[in-house]
Amino acid sequence: MRYKMSSALKDNDIAKAIKGMDGWSYDDVYRCIRKEFDFDSFESAATFVQHVASIASEIGHYPEILIYKKGSVRITATTPDEGGVTDNDISLIESVEILVS
Repeated sequence: MRYKMSSALKDNDIAKAIKGMDGWSYDDVYRCIRKEFDFDSFESAATFVQHVASIASEIGHYPEILIYKKGSVRITATTPDEGGVTDNDISLIESVEILVS
């Protein structure tokens, strides 16, 4: 799977796309989707981030990733050039969901 040009999705299409994906939420102010992940240690969180980075490199679409506290990770996906969430962001979070399942 590689990055493809994609325009911003409408709010209702984003809601449909993330429905059933536990923990993902849509922020209509910042036009992004995000999820928090909790791990037992900083090392476990860092390993998870490395896996997400590999997925992002494979797809060619990169999320914002934040490690905070002892072992929490926040992933935020949006496409600023398109002004919001695109199919590329949805593909990325679907791949992250496969990783954690």
